Amino acid sequence: MLYCLCYISKKSDRLTAEGVNEMIRKSSVYNDANSITGVLIEYKTDFLQYLEGDAVEIYNLFNKIKMDKRHFDVSLLQYSPVEGRKFSEWAMIHKDLNRLSSTNMDAQIECASTIEEILSQKAFWKGLEAIEMMSNLIEA
Repeated sequence: MLYCLCYISKKSDRLTAEGVNEMIRKSSVYNDANSITGVLIEYKTDFLQYLEGDAVEIYNLFNKIKMDKRHFDVSLLQYSPVEGRKFSEWAMIHKDLNRLSSTNMDAQIECASTIEEILSQKAFWKGLEAIEMMSNLIEA
């Protein structure tokens, strides 16, 4: 059965742009080999990641992600069955909302509406702080 998993976390101060790019490259290879698709959104000091794939595969991946020192304060926002993939074209796509210029506002709005669509299907929220962080990502 196809599942989705969504979490938010804080980026480590030591994580560079090149470190993020390397993480995306390695994640793409791993995800492609394990039929996992998704998006990693970077904004200010936060990551938001949405993964889709086999229930066991993405939960096992999430357990590895929680141990990764490139981020901390990992909060699970959603883990639930879904009818279909939203990111079927990408083993891992990366969106850095910090780098969108004012001329790219349409892309930012489109990305935010995708996040809202994903979050509207939430199975549960983990704490008020996570909700506040998510609204900050969507509104910015």
